[in-house]
Amino acid sequence: MNTIAIIPIRGDDPQAQPDFRLGGRPLLAYTVVAAKASSLIERVIVTTDNPEIAQAAKDCGAEAPFLRPSELSRPDVPLGQVLKHCVERLEAEEGYRTDIVTLLEITHPIREEGLIDQVLEVLLEQELDSVFTAVEEGQTFWRMDRYGALARVGDQEDLPRQNREPLYREMGGIVTATHAGFIKEGKRLGKKVGLIPLRSLSARVDTRDEVGLFLARHLTLAAALR
Repeated sequence: MNTIAIIPIRGDDPQAQPDFRLGGRPLLAYTVVAAKASSLIERVIVTTDNPEIAQAAKDCGAEAPFLRPSELSRPDVPLGQVLKHCVERLEAEEGYRTDIVTLLEITHPIREEGLIDQVLEVLLEQELDSVFTAVEEGQTFWRMDRYGALARVGDQEDLPRQNREPLYREMGGIVTATHAGFIKEGKRLGKKVGLIPLRSLSARVDTRDEVGLFLARHLTLAAALR
């Protein structure tokens, strides 16, 4: 079974530039290393429109066999279309047929050991279309429509916290695995979906916010000093 990791990076992402460092290494390197440590992933592909980032990916041990077209690198392009382009290019240019796509994003540099394989194993063993990582939330959430009207998310009423059914916040950039048939339709997720709850606080680090970046710097420094 051909299982690949795809790491999508926009060329104008400041954290993806080769000179952006975390613990002395490019931010990209942490995700590449995690993907290559998986026993189930065959290839690690970086898709980007920036030749410098493509070269940095190769230097980290990933593949960057082609540059993504600029029209697929705009912020408003759905991620499913980016993944579809990558899978189709591999098949058209190399004859490589992908069975499972594992999405990883560089803004989550800290992943628990074995997490990627755990997601893939659940996908296969439970015969699901997609599996992603998520965080359990016990708080009450509200949604505001465009007119400012509020509605509670879920049917929790005013139950004590310990009696509420948990809600899960998707953290798909850490790991999302999907069968390639859905990816070829431009979909990031299939119909039968499962999730892996994240237990470690460090695994939830997202460098796109200041607190997350601070934690990432602290955790990688602490790991380097061990």
